[in-house]
Amino acid sequence: MVHHWTFLLILFLSLGAFAQDERYYRQILTGELPKLNLEAGEIPVAQFNVMGAQYRIDLNDDGIEEIIQPQKRDGVDWIEIRNSSESKLFEAKLLAMGAGSSIYKLKLVHISTSVKALLVFLDEGVTSAKRFESTGRFYVISFENNNLLKMSMTEGPHFFHEKEAQRDQYWRRDYAVNIYDIDGDGSREISVQYNSIQRIMKYLGRGEWQRL
Repeated sequence: MVHHWTFLLILFLSLGAFAQDERYYRQILTGELPKLNLEAGEIPVAQFNVMGAQYRIDLNDDGIEEIIQPQKRDGVDWIEIRNSSESKLFEAKLLAMGAGSSIYKLKLVHISTSVKALLVFLDEGVTSAKRFESTGRFYVISFENNNLLKMSMTEGPHFFHEKEAQRDQYWRRDYAVNIYDIDGDGSREISVQYNSIQRIMKYLGRGEWQRL
């Protein structure tokens, strides 16, 4: 009988520990881990990091490729850019909408003779608490005169939207993303278009963009 109660006690403690581990890993993946033991003003250090596949692109035309790496830090999407010596040049956080988010495509474009933009395409994941919904958004990392020390990032519009609505209705929109000089001023705009819906981003200078 003593052995019987001992076994039940061990089983109860094991289930409790499993539940705690499950809650802990769920907090990791959703970015909800509490930031403990921090002094006032101290920046929390990511406790759970995942490095994605590296992209290598020559951003400033010097013949040497930079390293561009998607990352997960406590369940949040980040992008990090380093030079060939592994020194960090730029990093930024990308806010997703649901589970399974990821950076899946990069595109380097010329906005003008002195301005470049790196388009970062983010699958924002899926939300399905009540109804299925999936979105994709791009971000623009721009820099002037090949100066990689002054890169800045701007959030762009959605280029993909898939949704299950009420009464079993379903719709999906794939927007075309084009880069061309719309107003003839010598600087190219970013156009996101679906049928008659068009959203335009125009570069104003010094890393600033305006949505038209």
